[in-house]
Amino acid sequence: MKSKHFQDIFSMFKSYDLRGRVPILNSSVYYLMGIALVKCILEPEKRETVVNVACDARNSSVEFYNSFCSGVESAGGTVYSIGLGPTELMYCGCLLNGNSGAMITASHNPKGDNGCKMVKVIPEMIGLGSGLELIRDFVIKELENGFDIENVAISEFPEDTELKEKCINLLIEKINLIGNLQETNQLFSEKNKEKKYKIVVDTANGMGGYVMPIIQKLYPEIEFIPLYWELDGNFPNHPADPIVPENLIDLQKIVKSESANLGIAFDGDADRVFFIDENGKTINMESLIALFSKTFLESNFDNSAFNPAIVYVSSYSRATPETVTAMGGAAIPSIQGHTNVKKSMKKYNAIYGGEASGHHYFGQFGFMDSGALVIGLMLKIISKTDQKASQLLNFWNKTYFTSGEENYEIDPGLKMQNICESIEKAFPGGIYNTKDGISVFFPSYKFTIRMSNTSATKPIVRINVETKFTDFAIDKMNEIKKLLNLN
Repeated sequence: MKSKHFQDIFSMFKSYDLRGRVPILNSSVYYLMGIALVKCILEPEKRETVVNVACDARNSSVEFYNSFCSGVESAGGTVYSIGLGPTELMYCGCLLNGNSGAMITASHNPKGDNGCKMVKVIPEMIGLGSGLELIRDFVIKELENGFDIENVAISEFPEDTELKEKCINLLIEKINLIGNLQETNQLFSEKNKEKKYKIVVDTANGMGGYVMPIIQKLYPEIEFIPLYWELDGNFPNHPADPIVPENLIDLQKIVKSESANLGIAFDGDADRVFFIDENGKTINMESLIALFSKTFLESNFDNSAFNPAIVYVSSYSRATPETVTAMGGAAIPSIQGHTNVKKSMKKYNAIYGGEASGHHYFGQFGFMDSGALVIGLMLKIISKTDQKASQLLNFWNKTYFTSGEENYEIDPGLKMQNICESIEKAFPGGIYNTKDGISVFFPSYKFTIRMSNTSATKPIVRINVETKFTDFAIDKMNEIKKLLNLN
């Protein structure tokens, strides 16, 4: 029987990555993870023991970065030091070198958390079921045997400036490939005859503040208004989690007060973005995925290296699969989570994949996700239309009303199995899919309930309702919340 301390560490290893609260999550865990990546994953699979490592600006990240890198080297591996940057720069390093990678980040989690995302080789992520359980078990065993970080030498790993420049250049190359910079800037120049197109960008003091100066230089025809671009691991203005409505309030106010055309909000490690229209309203992410899918499928695929296939999360809106099918493309359902979506994209050689959580995946980026590439794609689309941001998704918003994903903390004793049993009793006669939480389909509406895989503390349940009638969707959401005793 593990002690509570070791059980807490054990539970930090989530479905897709590591997430935990500091100081329970500490340098010992990272050092041992560095060793385990080499000894439990790379060597047994006969891969090169080279790891591209980057970190975000959280207060604990540099310490954990050095500990992880020291662990890799102590196991005989080689570290390619990317240093401070967004997760997509780590992906760029992996693409350039064809090797594994690790990003020290807790993404959108609170400031007291940290974590780690690991890649075997693009696009294969290391999650539970694909190797993370081996790393977890190695770490726990060593800690139980008395491992003490004080007994080992921790080195400092300054960033490799040459490698970092190559990573940035690759990212710019991909933005140009997906966003068509020359044409987009020309079209914005034509739009700007009356006034310059204006975008407010809130990076929440996270790694978007590293990315945006790069993007800003690429779009001289656009006026970017910075909001919280300074990197600060204390996140002094608001948490870097744009899926929470309260964290968008400042951005919405500035968009309206500045009469801006668009607002953009990043998460903590800059691999996700959310959009705000000119009225200060959040742009529906599920409709946006349908728009992006349509945009890719409208391209000429005769000479494309990718299939006209789109990967979508099966528990989400019907907007994407119905749009893709109508255009003659292949709509590929996937379980929620970046590990699963990337795996499906590679399997079907898909051109694009999307999640309503703000992750967007690009075949032309090794099937990986990137906030910067989403912005490039969005600006390309906007440049070609006379519509305002609020009008871009009119067709889907009118055809598929979704409540948006609502998140609630639940009692640790309430398991998904209990939720499924309650739902099946309360909603008889529907078509049930329990592959990822529970999705219930009726002729006039559907809803999905699933557990979060990224919360580091209390368990969180996520609920989404879709119908063609606004009031009906709200009523169903309230009915589900009452059934599960959610406030």
